[in-house]
Amino acid sequence: MNARTLKRLAPVLRLAICAGLLYIIIRRLDLSQLRAVLAGTVNRWPWVAAGTLATFVGLVAGAVRWGEILAAQGLRLSFSRVFQVFFVGQFFNAFMLGACGCDMARAYYASKDAPGRRAEAVSTVFVDRAVGLFATILFCCVVIVLRIPFFLNNQGTRWPGILMFLFLIASVVGIFALFRRNLFEHWTFFRQLERDTRLGPLIRRTYDAFYLYRSHHRVMAIALVYSYLNLGFLTAACYCLGRSLQIHTSLLEYFTLFPIISVIAAIPITPGSLGVREGLFVSMFAAILVDAHQALALSLMVYAVSLVWSLFGGVFFIGRPLSAEIEELKQAPDRLRDVEGAPASTGLSDKQQEE
Repeated sequence: MNARTLKRLAPVLRLAICAGLLYIIIRRLDLSQLRAVLAGTVNRWPWVAAGTLATFVGLVAGAVRWGEILAAQGLRLSFSRVFQVFFVGQFFNAFMLGACGCDMARAYYASKDAPGRRAEAVSTVFVDRAVGLFATILFCCVVIVLRIPFFLNNQGTRWPGILMFLFLIASVVGIFALFRRNLFEHWTFFRQLERDTRLGPLIRRTYDAFYLYRSHHRVMAIALVYSYLNLGFLTAACYCLGRSLQIHTSLLEYFTLFPIISVIAAIPITPGSLGVREGLFVSMFAAILVDAHQALALSLMVYAVSLVWSLFGGVFFIGRPLSAEIEELKQAPDRLRDVEGAPASTGLSDKQQEE
């Protein structure tokens, strides 16, 4: 089985895993009771509205964070452009399968807006994702330390808690390895990679773009602040949606559980993390005695609200030629790799550079 076949089968496999996980969860529940729990939110619509608004504010904080990271590379896109591209990325993350997820869509559009500096533009997307995940993992680990008995005494929270510390260790090791010193200047292997391989110059430019943030302490600090604003508003949104479902537990419990669920759900196992997120909500909220029907309903509402704002990004996307954009995005991985020959700052268009 070649790589192309595996690439085509990957979305099918993810859908199969998603369907299997949802089946395992739902078959243990009473669907009529689940419908009753969801129907009850109609009478408590102000909480739903508050959760929807808080989700939007959290996403805007994420967009502002990415704008700061772009600016550190000298890529000063207008806020309206950053806002549009960020939400188009949310649209692709929710509705597109395969390689065209949130990060790939943002990387593609950012590279189009920075001809000649595509590697740098693409790197900002992955730095943005890494900062957000690291901030959330660090927050989770601090909370776990403060509430060790709670995590150790509950089966639904024990292993997710351990996983957070494994992620933290991996993150710290990765940061140390990448930023302690410039790998291409101090390791013969990387110099040979740059000199002897076709992708070597691209890898060097991308790595240099990452390494640039080593000296941008202020930008990283600002990015962390926006990461915690993003996390805070998204957690508050989950709390509001929980209140609409008559889940009467403290905001502290949401800040204990929801960030961990967010980190694990960020692993692209299934489309939109469907099935994975629902299983985590049911098992982890059981530790605070939340009924499985309410926990599953909460997970579905969190997902539904995210879809609302993903559709908002779809409005920006369909404002452009739809078929052409989809075709270009399908080719995006190849185009994003083909940047090592582009001059850094000639001021010429791509067509002029080729001529």
